[in-house]
Amino acid sequence: HYYEPDFIRTFGDKTILLEAKGRFWDFAEYVKYQWIQKVLPENMELVFLFYKPLAPMPQAKRRRDGTKRSHAEWADKNNFRWFSEESLPNEWRI
Repeated sequence: HYYEPDFIRTFGDKTILLEAKGRFWDFAEYVKYQWIQKVLPENMELVFLFYKPLAPMPQAKRRRDGTKRSHAEWADKNNFRWFSEESLPNEWRI
């Protein structure tokens, strides 16, 4: 399989693969990124740029309080760094 990130930024010895996502569409799409993360070398990191980080994940079950797991919560749980457009560091912008 072949993966091509949306953006690549290099800072010293570290390479950032930046994946810009409006939202995930299905289970297969977001599980793909978990597999990619497992095979990346130590000097590479997959980071997400979410358009709406609080948007609910596809097929997420409703919690007792009525909310659903968000994209940001999924990223945190799976040890991905993530940003929104407002929080993206200036040096990462093209």
